[in-house]
Amino acid sequence: MFPLSNVALRKIFVDGFYRTHAGMLVFVFVMLISYCLFINTLGTVMPDQIDFWQFFFTISLVSNPLIMAFYLVASVLYAYKSLKYVFNQLALPQQEFLYYSFTSSSKKQQFLRWCAVLAYIFIPVWCYTLYAIMIGLVFGFYLISIGILFFQLMLIIAGAYIILKESNRLIESSKPNWLIRVSRKWNKPVFLLYSFQVFNQSKLAYLLTKMLSWVLISSVFMLFSDLEDNFRLLMLITSCIVVAHVVLIYQEKIFNDRYLSFLPNFPFSRVKVFFGFCLNYLILLLPEICWMTTRFGSLISLELVAFAFSAILLFRNLLLLNEIQVKGFLTGVFCLFFLFYVFIMFGLGLMLIPLNIVVAWLVFKRNYLNDNGLGIYCDEFAKCRHFERSATQSRNLS
Repeated sequence: MFPLSNVALRKIFVDGFYRTHAGMLVFVFVMLISYCLFINTLGTVMPDQIDFWQFFFTISLVSNPLIMAFYLVASVLYAYKSLKYVFNQLALPQQEFLYYSFTSSSKKQQFLRWCAVLAYIFIPVWCYTLYAIMIGLVFGFYLISIGILFFQLMLIIAGAYIILKESNRLIESSKPNWLIRVSRKWNKPVFLLYSFQVFNQSKLAYLLTKMLSWVLISSVFMLFSDLEDNFRLLMLITSCIVVAHVVLIYQEKIFNDRYLSFLPNFPFSRVKVFFGFCLNYLILLLPEICWMTTRFGSLISLELVAFAFSAILLFRNLLLLNEIQVKGFLTGVFCLFFLFYVFIMFGLGLMLIPLNIVVAWLVFKRNYLNDNGLGIYCDEFAKCRHFERSATQSRNLS
């Protein structure tokens, strides 16, 4: 069993690692060989010093602590890539047999075989390390040469131990994060579920969106520093904030299609569904709303918030158009943003609020039921009813 396991491990992890990182290894190898054999020094060099300058980097590796530190850091990065590749392979479904066959042996045997796997993966590093040690021993640098070899051996031992622990660790059920634990007993409205999804699993997208929103706000204020209190500029900034959130708007559509496809079957009116999802953006836009409220007057901030929500309604209902993809959605968003800019520059920004809501409602009313497939369900239901009536009439005639 164990010779077969050694062959299987080398084939899966060692050969696969070299195939995956062949380009990187060839580049580094060619670069080092070219440096050592074909380097040309600047100026006149005595013939007896050519060998020294050609091996200058290698000699510095075993004589200069700073160069040695850089080489040890490179060895750590190589070990990290090796461990990452091994863990990625262990996570694949086709490698699950290792958890039942290889782990049945003793941990000592597993540890030795993982050390062998990492030693095979470290062959390119060891080749240069042994070459540097030979040069160092020739020039009398004994301590650093042995220290480099000992450090890389410790890397292999530590890596084998980490793999051993990970491959023999029982799979634990993931613990819920703080948001789920805190809100476990809350009554969650169906229109706020996407907000919980964002703070639970899309925190990075939310933070990047807020960073982009802040960058756009700062950039516009820097470009128009003399017009900070101009209402047109504030409308333009608000439209930039909305455009910065198009990723969250698109992800909400995916979330609704995947988890809330049953929503049309609930006794919700179209108006409630149309405005209900604005609760999500009331939560997601809370930092910007607080900024507007504290920075500007109550009336101006109310107008800006109304414009922001009207634009969001238009953008999210644009996704209800049949078979619209990401490219088409982004094209439509930037075309609407340019249209907003024209209206704002001509002093017609407030007209966009009712106009956006009306257009969004028309798109929603025309495409909502078809987009969620309720029309298909109704057709299937009608066909079933027609079949039942036909069967009943046949039984009555018979």
